[in-house]
Amino acid sequence: MKYKSKRQLILSVFFTVVFLISANSAFAAEDAIPAIDIDVIVQGDGSAVITEMWTVRGVSSGTEYYKALNNMEGMSVHSLVVKDESGKQYRTLDNWNTDLSREEKANTCGILKTSEGYELCWGIGSYGDHQYTIQYVVEGLVKNYGDYAGFYHQFLGDLSSAPEAFSVKIRAADTALTEKNARIWGYDFPGTVNIAGDGSLTAFSSEPLDGGDSVKLLCRFDKGLFPLAATAEMSFENLQKSADNDNSNTIAYVFLAGLGVVIAVAGILTAFFFSRYKLADGTTAKLGGKKQLESTWSIPFGGSISAVYAAMGLLRKGIASDKLMGAYLVRWQEAGAISLEERQTNNHKGKSKTEEVIVFHPEKKPAEELERTLYDLLIREADSDEILWNSHIEEAAERLHEKLTIWAEDVKRAGEKELINWHVAEADKKGVLRFTASGFDRAVKVLGFQKYLAEMHKLKEDNTATRKLWGDYLVFAALFGVGEQVLNKMKALDPVYFDTFAGMYGYNSYRMMYFMAMTNHISSSTTPNTNGTGGAAGFGGGGGFSGGGGGGSR
Repeated sequence: MKYKSKRQLILSVFFTVVFLISANSAFAAEDAIPAIDIDVIVQGDGSAVITEMWTVRGVSSGTEYYKALNNMEGMSVHSLVVKDESGKQYRTLDNWNTDLSREEKANTCGILKTSEGYELCWGIGSYGDHQYTIQYVVEGLVKNYGDYAGFYHQFLGDLSSAPEAFSVKIRAADTALTEKNARIWGYDFPGTVNIAGDGSLTAFSSEPLDGGDSVKLLCRFDKGLFPLAATAEMSFENLQKSADNDNSNTIAYVFLAGLGVVIAVAGILTAFFFSRYKLADGTTAKLGGKKQLESTWSIPFGGSISAVYAAMGLLRKGIASDKLMGAYLVRWQEAGAISLEERQTNNHKGKSKTEEVIVFHPEKKPAEELERTLYDLLIREADSDEILWNSHIEEAAERLHEKLTIWAEDVKRAGEKELINWHVAEADKKGVLRFTASGFDRAVKVLGFQKYLAEMHKLKEDNTATRKLWGDYLVFAALFGVGEQVLNKMKALDPVYFDTFAGMYGYNSYRMMYFMAMTNHISSSTTPNTNGTGGAAGFGGGGGFSGGGGGGSR
């Protein structure tokens, strides 16, 4: 009986949540919001002037409209201006009081600071149909992610009535946004995103939004467009991975609201099983947490990129093909097989611009077969001067990505053969490749090496003998996606030796930092839309966005 009553309670909570969500529009204070049109002008310092036009129909209750801007860490909002359909500008109050009457709030607006962020508020005024124009400034919308500048922002969330249509236009204050310098992706709404011919990025709905829809946009820019933008603590790739995370959808939120305990237990069980690995002999090994990992400075598997790549796959910590390519680019730069440089070229308007390139030196072509395959793959894309322009990589991204994916599979198979030869892995009774007991311990040292790279600058006892290993460290830092961070740590650890180290790559210490950014930029350009030049918006956008929260009438 107890079990049955608990099950009934859980089900009743679940269906109550579903009912409240679906019934939300029935309690809205207006008949509809036919359209919301948003215009965004981004400035060189990363700030944005945002203008929104809200068309609302049949407002019949409530005292104010509001728009919530949550998740605004490192950002601020100011300079709110509101006008109605007559062109009358509302008086902006320093302190907004949500408890005032409709009459007291009429023709006024203000910014309310909340524990979750900000609320832009304005008085409804008279009941009926209205068209409100709100304008505000967001400081820190665009950030410098090292390889690119960009943002991931939710422009519309769950409103009192779901808009029947919306549009977003994003422009840069001083330059046209084109396929050469910008990308855009959309999440959680039915519609499309595009790089428009007028130099803007756009997003449009293709049908009326439902109550669970939101409008999240991920935008990427050449970082030179925003020289004064604040620096973020992650790479753009990680921001994009956060956006692409398809585990956070409306259904998940419903279950979190109604079945939180069940989800929490499932999360614990998932973590429990995910940290365990079945070995080739049928036994099970457990991977401890990050704190339990022993940091190690020794390079795993004799510096074999393919073996480390395969081991990370068996550890269920796979590495993307563009990161694999980036590791080889770093190795080739030191060996003199390529030079990553900046060259002058003309844009589509005939104006000179700087672009990143790979300059090939075939006389120093790598001898190892897998490296040679990648080298040949890339040099075939180069021009007659054996220069591969980054713009060409972006244009050929889909085709290149397919070839790189096949090549990465070859690298994995070669790495698996190495692991088998070293008795690190072997096939179990069903033919599935798994770690041996001793091999698992060796594989865990790869994670210990990752930890060492992350903690180089914190080491109390610095082992100066590791300086000669910095070249290999940088190769694997690129493989793990932390090349720029590790370079910064090397420079902080020994600035004098860092100058010598940079010279091995043909750079001074300042240009060495930019070399790693170029490597990330060029290798990530091989990932197609990921291309981001336009197309349908996706669903299931993950976390990590700014903005968000509810809004509408209340």
